[in-house]
Amino acid sequence: MQQPTIGILAGMGPRSTAPFIDLVITECQEQYGAKDDIDFPKMMICSLPAPFYPDRATDHAAMEATLRAGLEGMARTGVDFIAIPCNTAHIYYPKLSACIDVPLLNMVELALDAGPEPARSIALIAARPTVESGIYQDGIRRRGGQPIDVDWQREVDALIGATRTSRDPALFRASWDSLLRRAKSAGADAVLLACMDLSAIKAHIETDLRLIDAGQCLAREIVAQWLSRRRAAPLEAEGREHRRGRYRVSSNPQELDVAAIHAYLTRSYWAAGITRELVAQSLQGSMCFGLFEEDRQVGFARVVTDRATFAYLCDVYVLEEHQGQGLGKWLVGIVAEHPTLKKVRRFVLATKDAHGLYARFGFTPLPAPERFMEIFRPEVYWPAR
Repeated sequence: MQQPTIGILAGMGPRSTAPFIDLVITECQEQYGAKDDIDFPKMMICSLPAPFYPDRATDHAAMEATLRAGLEGMARTGVDFIAIPCNTAHIYYPKLSACIDVPLLNMVELALDAGPEPARSIALIAARPTVESGIYQDGIRRRGGQPIDVDWQREVDALIGATRTSRDPALFRASWDSLLRRAKSAGADAVLLACMDLSAIKAHIETDLRLIDAGQCLAREIVAQWLSRRRAAPLEAEGREHRRGRYRVSSNPQELDVAAIHAYLTRSYWAAGITRELVAQSLQGSMCFGLFEEDRQVGFARVVTDRATFAYLCDVYVLEEHQGQGLGKWLVGIVAEHPTLKKVRRFVLATKDAHGLYARFGFTPLPAPERFMEIFRPEVYWPAR
């Protein structure tokens, strides 16, 4: 059985990559008892040099461009999902997740979800750009907690810098002791550690405060996601369901919302006026792929095929309010990579204005259009007069 592949875009900072991979390996041992080499996941790991300097202002345009290029390169390797063990990178998460066709785990949300229940007073230890972005503070407040403002950023910056030049445990212990005493004095019930450089030296921490490590939360979710995908591999092989954040693509015909599909098709340029009865009949004779936001259908693709030699892709759409997130590319990619459809000799489609979308999946203009003929009856969709 083919195993899922994990993508890890790391290297921010360089010394944090190896400790993070060790966290993932440890999670494999703890979550499912991995022991022998064959028990562990396949991982594509990229240590990406990033334009980040603890002692100067962040060039956000350069950072975002670097991360985007790294993600796009990793997505091309065929990984099933990607994690970025860098909190600062998640400042750009909405744009980064939209630039690739594979799921991107959200480290910030995972760490916030691991916070104390009920929500408490939480002190944040993070790199300056992460703190200044407010992504963690806003998330703490949304969950009913209170971020504790401790004036310690220069001290935190100095400790981050020290992780890149020193391996002195006494230095690390002294710095941690100072920070955590100040957190406790400020009334913090918990400390949220949101910097991979500092996660790499958390073994030197001694405190009775609750410690939430964003890196640990991400490692835990990576392994949980891998296990879930491995268990679902036979189902995935049939193209039954794929997930990306709150969206999913399912080829289970029982889930299709005929009314929603009809509502869109009847106002489309290619099926205007089609009756609901005809839509329902067409679904029964086709391979169908529904795009859902949780349980609400927001997109669709249909393939007319004998499942052996020929396939015709049609009725592809994503509702307007969900466009601009790469969902159309994701949906068509799932259709194009379906095990059954990858075997057919001829796979065709017709489009008025989406040639660029389909070209990325191998569709080309007909090499010999003069060989093709059709009978076209547009009037069958029009209501009787």
